[in-house]
Amino acid sequence: MTTRVLEVLGYASGGIARHVAHLVDALDGTDGLTVDVAGPPDLPVRMPKPVRNLSIPAGVFGHRRAIRRLVELQTDYDVVHAHGLRAGVDAGLAARRGGRPVVVTVHNLIRPDISGRLKSVLYRRAERAVVTLADLVLAPSRDIADHLRTFVRDGDGARIEALHVAVGQAAVVRRSRDEVRAELGLDAGSHLVVTASRLSPQKALHVMIDAVADLDDVVLAIVGSGELEAELKAQAAARNIGARVRFLGFRDDVADLVAAADVACLSSVWEAVPLAAQEAAFLGTPVVATDVGGTRELVEDGVTGRLVPPNDAGALTDALADVLRDPDTARAYAAAAREKVVAEFSAEKMLQRLGEIYRSYGS
Repeated sequence: MTTRVLEVLGYASGGIARHVAHLVDALDGTDGLTVDVAGPPDLPVRMPKPVRNLSIPAGVFGHRRAIRRLVELQTDYDVVHAHGLRAGVDAGLAARRGGRPVVVTVHNLIRPDISGRLKSVLYRRAERAVVTLADLVLAPSRDIADHLRTFVRDGDGARIEALHVAVGQAAVVRRSRDEVRAELGLDAGSHLVVTASRLSPQKALHVMIDAVADLDDVVLAIVGSGELEAELKAQAAARNIGARVRFLGFRDDVADLVAAADVACLSSVWEAVPLAAQEAAFLGTPVVATDVGGTRELVEDGVTGRLVPPNDAGALTDALADVLRDPDTARAYAAAAREKVVAEFSAEKMLQRLGEIYRSYGS
């Protein structure tokens, strides 16, 4: 028996796109599964297979066209797995016409303190719609799963399942620590802090810049792009650390940069269980992050890294200093984090569960 699966992406950040690429690479052609991808042509990550053309708008308008396209596409598949709220709502509405089961992974939440109350209200409605329309909703953290269960009737919570999005294993590192640090122009005595992040309000990179400004001999490398780039560059210049903050844009050698860092840092005001933290743990780089969302499911303060309150540059400065000034502590954090990510964020378990879900809808 063959089960045909269509992974659906709207506009996807690098982390979500890498996750889908991992699913396709690992599951396509195994145990009776055929796994394809539909999404826009400008995905930030190369997929293992050709991508079927589908444009799900980021805004309010144009979704009828996307739904019509999904109605056409789903006829070739037994189950559709949509990633993100916009893709989930459109796939759910298309399923009402075509009758195919829909699985949705809600990778993140929208917070009113980040994106404004109006946008948050609209996304709450989208979350409710996804929970109503989908046959199964997957959440990458227990925190998100609990939030989504508030939209279901008593006894219907089984349709919402927490399933960690796992990166699988350490990415391939192609360059040495010394080569990366030489490229960035670091002196022998400089420390390197790396963050792989969208330059968006959710990531609160202005807090990280303020934290680094109060640390001597620290270079901050920001890997990613986004709408706040000009504003963040201006902030770094105003804090007189423009020369110590490297805006690297989108890179395909993130693993090299993280492996060469003394600390991988996240200053977000919201996360699920961030893939960036998992990747750093696999690479043996200690993590300093904000205590938001499901981050504490991986990072335990003082055990597998450091956690600080969000929007607190002083606390972030202190935590970075704790790791940077004590190499033994840094190594202990990194080793404990790697043990935890291997034990609790197993790609094998994630892929096994997804395979079971997909095959349950097989024809």
